[in-house]
Amino acid sequence: MTRATEAPKLDKASSPATLISRLAKRSIFRNTRRTLLTVLLISCSLAAILFTDAFVRGMVETMVEISTQTFLGEGQIHRVGFREANDIDLYIEDTTTLYQQLNTTTAIQAFAPRVLTGAMTSSSENVASAIVYGIDAIKEAQVSKLKLAVTQGDYLSGIDGEIIIGEQLADLLEISLGDRLVVTVSEANGGDLSQALFRVSGLFSFNERNMDIGMAFINLAQGQKLLNITGVHEVALRLQHLHQAEDKSLPFWQTLNNDQIETLSWKELVPQLSSMLAMTKYSTLIVSIIMYILVCLGLINTMFMSIFERQTEFGILLAIGTRAKQLFYQIMLEGFFIGLLSVTVGLLMAFVLCYWGSIIGIDYSELEMSGLTLNEPIYLILDASSFATMGLATLAVTLIASLYPAFHASRLQPSFAMRKTL
Repeated sequence: MTRATEAPKLDKASSPATLISRLAKRSIFRNTRRTLLTVLLISCSLAAILFTDAFVRGMVETMVEISTQTFLGEGQIHRVGFREANDIDLYIEDTTTLYQQLNTTTAIQAFAPRVLTGAMTSSSENVASAIVYGIDAIKEAQVSKLKLAVTQGDYLSGIDGEIIIGEQLADLLEISLGDRLVVTVSEANGGDLSQALFRVSGLFSFNERNMDIGMAFINLAQGQKLLNITGVHEVALRLQHLHQAEDKSLPFWQTLNNDQIETLSWKELVPQLSSMLAMTKYSTLIVSIIMYILVCLGLINTMFMSIFERQTEFGILLAIGTRAKQLFYQIMLEGFFIGLLSVTVGLLMAFVLCYWGSIIGIDYSELEMSGLTLNEPIYLILDASSFATMGLATLAVTLIASLYPAFHASRLQPSFAMRKTL
């Protein structure tokens, strides 16, 4: 009896897909210098995109924090119509009920009642106009940075006759700590002039010209007495979380809005800042488009140089029976491996740069943008979803850029390719 001969089994390592993969891996390092330069181009582009994204996120958060925490608050409550006319007659009268609501609202961390009016400030040397705020010193310190902004003298203690003014306003009035200052205002509900004598107890600096030269602060009780009112014009809010200012579905926004009072978030109070921040987010998209165009051009150039160097080889492969589809897949795999290596290096570079920026910060030395002074460093914000999205997008772009060279290689004619040499 003769034993039946067994058909040889095809080794997995020698399957067409595995062979194409091995050829692609080997081919990308035929010219190591060119491949590394291409990887460096793509990885630096990816790092630049992620750095820009982290910087924009940090800048947006810094600008919002400066705007809201300096003095504005994350929300404000006014009598309906007050903001449009700045009419001191439109004040919130039933403060007791309002304060009870605010104290029982868990979304509100702190609130600060204020009265405000335009006033004439007079010293023995000069006269200047300013907005005078009457504030509750303790509650104001929980909402704004006024107490931290005091550079000379003392913060308000609740004693009548105290006033703190900006350093630039003090220079204009040619006064200093302890000097006397007369404040003249129009009373509410009649417009009669009312004057009071104050002694400068402190000087503040927010590093913002309009605030430092145009604002003064007195105690709330004396401000109400000066204006002859018992209510308040404004209540500034500090929320538990900044993002709550954007979520209008939260119950307290509906509760604190009625026919008498209106409650607005910082986006509605400063719409120009909100619009500017929305525009800055497009910078990441613009940088991404520019960088991806460079990536495509760089990779296409690299792939075509590699193809031209191997045209004779490709011609022989096609002549001995290699299918055009297999050649197409090989070039695509080469682009995929270059992209994968580039994404790995780029993500590592981006993480190091962004982490450094999140710790050290970028100081803009009091740069002013749209009336807002960036007097604090911008700390970059790392976002895992951005790293994943941009990494996958970069890999997709490398594959798209490889389509044209791969299509070109698959359409080579064997007789023509074997004649072409460099």
